Amino acid sequence: MTYYSGKDGTLTYNGTAVAKVSSWSFSASVDTLETTVLTDSDRSYVPGLRQFSGSATIFYYEDVGSTAPAPKPLLEKIISTSAIGESGVTLRLGWSSSKYIQGSVIITSGELSCAVGEVMQATVQFQFTGPLNGVTL
Repeated sequence: MTYYSGKDGTLTYNGTAVAKVSSWSFSASVDTLETTVLTDSDRSYVPGLRQFSGSATIFYYEDVGSTAPAPKPLLEKIISTSAIGESGVTLRLGWSSSKYIQGSVIITSGELSCAVGEVMQATVQFQFTGPLNGVTL
């Protein structure tokens, strides 16, 4: 039996591993559309539009002399002095080498936090746009 834990979490941005992940979350929901008619005694529904969103908390660092990317390019999608230039990016949330959820997202918020005795962290929230383009559960 295989168990997964937070240490297995990965975050990939436009095909490149972004940072060391502290945590991430993913949420999926479906709207319901009412199909009840006046002669019915009970309400009835059908599935409607789907929506996906999520967030990730990553360690903020600069890896001097390494080719491993730091989280800066991802954070610059929202924390910037200029207008947001890219409406969607491909984000992959993983929890093993073969298990992931992937899709095009819009970064909707970014937050940096710094506390004494802790590694600086950044939290990004994102809204998926369109259907997911890869899921392996």
